[in-house]
Amino acid sequence: MDHPEDYVKRVLKVLIYIEDHIEEDLSMDELAKVACHSPFHFHRIFQAIVGETVHKYVRRLRLERAAGRLLHTEQPVTDIALDAAYETPSAFTRAFKQCMGKSPRNYRALYKEVNAMTKKINELPMIQPDKIEKISDLNLFFIRRVGDAAAENAWKAMKAFIKDNQLDRLRMRYFSVSHDDPQVTSEDKLRMDACIQTSQEVLVKGEVARQALKGGKYAIFTHHGPHTGLQGVCDRIFLRWLPGGKENFDDVRPVFCELFNLEYVDVDESKLITKIYIPLS
Repeated sequence: MDHPEDYVKRVLKVLIYIEDHIEEDLSMDELAKVACHSPFHFHRIFQAIVGETVHKYVRRLRLERAAGRLLHTEQPVTDIALDAAYETPSAFTRAFKQCMGKSPRNYRALYKEVNAMTKKINELPMIQPDKIEKISDLNLFFIRRVGDAAAENAWKAMKAFIKDNQLDRLRMRYFSVSHDDPQVTSEDKLRMDACIQTSQEVLVKGEVARQALKGGKYAIFTHHGPHTGLQGVCDRIFLRWLPGGKENFDDVRPVFCELFNLEYVDVDESKLITKIYIPLS
């Protein structure tokens, strides 16, 4: 007999699968197999845990990714519609407007109008990566939280997990993964994972699950100081470094951070160090 935590683990596995295959055709039967449930049973469990039907969840992620492309690329709306698995631009426009409140063209035009404030953008100091390199897949244990306090809540739960398992903090690496763009996704829907990598024996239970961050080419930047300053660093990366360089952002893989000196979080935030990994195509 399945326990509630078994249901959560299976749904987490499906969420990761959806994120890795978001540009592919995703059938209910296929996702149910990933969860090891019948399609009927799986649909009920998914909606109860996630709060959305499978169809609405997948559609929202695709539309949010499309919104990111409208903001950050010059890709034609027709091509974006096809990439989001819509057969016609009109069907995409209707769905996008229902989700985002504006048509794709108006959404892009509004952003361009804001983006036209080049003086403010040009006043941002230029930033350069420490290095650009290819990294291997990262196999991580993670806890996910959703909402405007997702980061704080996820790390609170992860700290409890580390303590309960008596893990040696000096023998692990810490990562945070933000799956959504705050400019696109509403605060109550923002997904954030608190992650650790360790070679120690770990008993995976409850809400803790495994995921593999896909390796590949990344630009790596360093931020010294409070984590509240990370948004400013990302603004410099996306508004100054990326537009003026030869590298292309890969929006299929998430941006993630590696966290150092966490023992100073509540003591001296000036000693915190964060490595920001920007995926490149």
